[in-house]
Amino acid sequence: MRRRPRQSRARASSQALQEAFVRVLLDVSWEKTTVREVVAVAGVGVGTFYEYFGNMQALAALVVHQHVKALAQQARAAARRSAGLPLAQVVAVQLEAQAAPVLEHAALWAQLFALERQVSTREAFARQYEAWVELWRAALAAAADPPQHPAVAARMLHTMTYGSVSQALLSRGAAGVEGPGLMAELQRAAQAYAAALPRRL
Repeated sequence: MRRRPRQSRARASSQALQEAFVRVLLDVSWEKTTVREVVAVAGVGVGTFYEYFGNMQALAALVVHQHVKALAQQARAAARRSAGLPLAQVVAVQLEAQAAPVLEHAALWAQLFALERQVSTREAFARQYEAWVELWRAALAAAADPPQHPAVAARMLHTMTYGSVSQALLSRGAAGVEGPGLMAELQRAAQAYAAALPRRL
């Protein structure tokens, strides 16, 4: 962002632009999303857009970041709730917290996953990836029967979760993904992996 909105009116304008971007993105796709369309939907002027964002890529990057951040907050809250439960339940709770909201809004996340690859740097992507691995590690380590190597298990479980959901949406599109079926397959695969993990003595 060019500058962070501090007053309530400025924050409202920034939020309106983010929400308008999502609406236009879902309606016409990223390639056809323009500043003029976004400001028209947001009900603000073009000058307001450029007051906060240098270009459409900057707005897109913020929208991706905000959605990923909200999803991570849900996953951390789920990890706190599942602390002390058996490992199988911890894994099930994390999958539900991380994958279910994405599949529930598959059309939006299909666009966000595609955008992530265009507007994020490799370094930013790597930082975000490691943050999700750490989230998994902390959740697994807090299980009643934690794995012997939670960091290793965390990396594999994140790869399974993020990989299966993002690749399904990117390759088949939201219309080609049956959410409950994919969730069931993901749970089956993750639980089989978790069950085979050596436990900490």
